[in-house]
Amino acid sequence: MRWQGGDQQAAEELFLRYAERLVAVARSRLSAKLSRHLDPEDVVQSAYRSFFSGARNGRFVLRQSGDLWRLLVAITLHKLRHKVERHTAGKRSLNRELQQDKDSFTLADEVLAREPTPAEAAALADTLEHVLRDLEPRQRHMVEMRLQGYQLEEIAKSVRRSERTVRRVLEQIKQALAHMSLQENG
Repeated sequence: MRWQGGDQQAAEELFLRYAERLVAVARSRLSAKLSRHLDPEDVVQSAYRSFFSGARNGRFVLRQSGDLWRLLVAITLHKLRHKVERHTAGKRSLNRELQQDKDSFTLADEVLAREPTPAEAAALADTLEHVLRDLEPRQRHMVEMRLQGYQLEEIAKSVRRSERTVRRVLEQIKQALAHMSLQENG
């Protein structure tokens, strides 16, 4: 862990190792409308600044394999939540634009209104990574677009399938996630 000692090259390697995945995590949490106003890369850079600052001050204790990834995800989600709050508050409010679709994969406002615990953030990132890894590329693209807030019609056009097919695939994935959740919590 040379980066803890201030080694710039080690810090850069650490950044490059996780940055792309963290950007994907942040991007997956934004609706299409919010993604026009928030740049996931900016969120990740801010998360890294906070991480390196905290690491220099000895705020983090990393004991197990995977702790660093879980910590970076938690910091990224925390930063994202604050950016979302800023863009949905008062005169900046994008809430008028945001249409919550109850059966969509987008995160509801009440979930973004509170900070996830590190365990919740890690579990969500792990589950999403697990689910996406097992999908065919076209199915993965459908889920990613839905997570970004795209409508069924837009997704169908992008993947060159009918809305009915997109709805069926997303419903199957939603049922698989519900089943996974029951197994983990049951």
